[in-house]
Amino acid sequence: MLQSRLQSSAPDFGEEQRLQSLYRYGLLEGPPEPEYDAIVRLAAELCKVPITLMSLVDREHLWVKASLGLTSSTTRLDRASSFSTYVIQQDGPFIVADALEDPRFRDNPRVRGAPFVRFCAGVPLHADNGARIGALCIFDRTPRHLDDGQLHVLEHLGRQIETHLRLRLQLQQAQERNAELEEARSRLDALNQDLQAEILERRRVERELRSQREILTNVLTHIPHSVFWKNREGIFLGCNDAFAHQLGRASPEEIVGRTELELGLPPVQIKAYRQDDLQVMDSGMPKLGIEEPIRTAQGTDHWLLTSKVPLWDPEGQVWAVLGIFADITERRVQENVLHHALREVERHAARLEFQVYEARGRIRRLMEASLDAVFVLDEAGRVLELNPVAEQLVGMPGSQLLGMPFHTLAPSCEQAALERALGELLTRGTLRLEDQGLRSATGARTAVQIIGSIQDAGDSRNLLLVAHDLTERRRLEQQGIQNDRLMAMGVLAAGIAHEINNPTAYVLSNLDFLRARWDELEQHLCTQPALPPALVGGLSEARQLIADCLDGASRIQDIVRGMRYLSHQGHDEEPTLLDIHANLDAALHLAQGELKRTAQLEKAYAEDLPLVLGSEGRLSQVFLNLIINAVHAMRPGSARDHRLRVHTRREGERVRVDISDTGHGIPPDVLPRIFDPFFTTKPVGVGSGLGLSISHAIVQKMGGEMRVESQVGRGTTFSLLLPSHS
Repeated sequence: MLQSRLQSSAPDFGEEQRLQSLYRYGLLEGPPEPEYDAIVRLAAELCKVPITLMSLVDREHLWVKASLGLTSSTTRLDRASSFSTYVIQQDGPFIVADALEDPRFRDNPRVRGAPFVRFCAGVPLHADNGARIGALCIFDRTPRHLDDGQLHVLEHLGRQIETHLRLRLQLQQAQERNAELEEARSRLDALNQDLQAEILERRRVERELRSQREILTNVLTHIPHSVFWKNREGIFLGCNDAFAHQLGRASPEEIVGRTELELGLPPVQIKAYRQDDLQVMDSGMPKLGIEEPIRTAQGTDHWLLTSKVPLWDPEGQVWAVLGIFADITERRVQENVLHHALREVERHAARLEFQVYEARGRIRRLMEASLDAVFVLDEAGRVLELNPVAEQLVGMPGSQLLGMPFHTLAPSCEQAALERALGELLTRGTLRLEDQGLRSATGARTAVQIIGSIQDAGDSRNLLLVAHDLTERRRLEQQGIQNDRLMAMGVLAAGIAHEINNPTAYVLSNLDFLRARWDELEQHLCTQPALPPALVGGLSEARQLIADCLDGASRIQDIVRGMRYLSHQGHDEEPTLLDIHANLDAALHLAQGELKRTAQLEKAYAEDLPLVLGSEGRLSQVFLNLIINAVHAMRPGSARDHRLRVHTRREGERVRVDISDTGHGIPPDVLPRIFDPFFTTKPVGVGSGLGLSISHAIVQKMGGEMRVESQVGRGTTFSLLLPSHS
């Protein structure tokens, strides 16, 4: 009997289609629907059950829309444990007589726990398209069965809910259609208003266009320039009277519809016009300020200043070109005359400017190249310009000196006199101060010679002061006196050496002869029998005395030879082949008196050292100067504390000589200046500051190189690299 009541099979919907049908009703998220309460109460009364439930089923939840007999007020239940999940899986009624006997539900939490369901019957709720979207279920806490009447009532109530759902959907759709119609009517009203506004705006635009057309017609008629417009084929579409008259026509009607060729223009000009027209129309960009020629109807050539702009159609395409030009023939003639005159003026101004620039450049170069300090002052005596030598002289940067009163650079006691002298320069035009003092960076007085003159600088006058530093001149004068003394001593030493050398030579010769004869005498006496012992001892003592005399005379000869090396006498200026070791030994011998009390000597001479080509006296002077400097660098001290090392070796094609000391060393800030003339760190009267400078020059003249390495507190090494003679 149940099967007879089953509905015909509904279409088979997938889960996604079923959910789409459910979501159309828009009932899930809302609260329970009161209009379904009467139906669930009627179902409970007619089927005599305590619990009734009407729900909608989505993907994961059960949404309660009406219920009776449930203690929980929640509107959303878990779908997995619900009976409704099974109800919507078939079209007909779903009945579970005893849930504890049904393996699908015996472990269900709603069977084992509250509300302790034992009986369930339900019918699916269909959407308007037949999809099963929910269920109407009745429950009892005891097992039981429904008779045919009760089952028919349950199905009928389910169809009532479906009818209510369809009516609700139709109402909702009707409301949506009404809203759409209302919106469409609003849009239509707005469209009508816009149309009315557009009609009014179009009428206004038409009035403005007529007004602008009248204005444009008046402009084209009365403008002093020629205006035309033509299409891509080069056909004139319109022009003003001025253009027609320019081409010798009475009115624009004689121009419209014709081309330049038909108007009799030269082909060369037509080609240029056509090229400009196409360029404007193809690029869509205006071309302004074109200067181009034209031949009038009278056959005269004129110059035009033309501008061309593109004309656009409503579709955004360029369809024509508009041109306007003015006759600039007279202006070009005037411009040519003016340009010629301007070029002449510019050339003349350029020559003058170049001459001024050259003059200023010469003055600036002279100031910068000058070895004297140069100051340029204004009439008030303030510094306007100065050269680098002036900055060095006063020990202040130029930026700090600019604008400073010049007389304030003098010592306090001389400022008043210098200020008066500058005032006299303005009146007399010249100035000469032989011994004017200026303050240096340390505050010391620097004696200068100042020569002043006047410079015209337009509307004002400048004072030009040239200050020559007298300090260097006086030091050179003192140094010249010292050098003259040294030269005189050198000449004297050469003379003494020459005078001593002659007697020393024959003393050595005679002593050598005496030693030879003494050896013969001693050999002869030794053959004689029974010589007295005192005579034998006297012979040995006499032989030692002769040897001591020979040694002393040899030392005298070595000293004389060294003095001759250093005095530059004889033929030492001529380059000769030199034995480096012999020159070193001669210099060490001369310095032995200074060296033996200061340091111990260590020599390491290389074997088979090649000869070098140079001046024997000059090279000995270099070696002696370096040795004496090394001895001075190790003072105060004793031979126990210091070492003088002299090493030689071959280095490629050059001979290297290293002279090292264990003295106090040279500070890094002083090292770059040690070869400068007159630079010395020794006390006044000990050194002239020329030794290293002269030695460096001698080595360079021989084609060699002098190097120096120094560490403060550890010592200094001077290295000479001289070209060897193959």
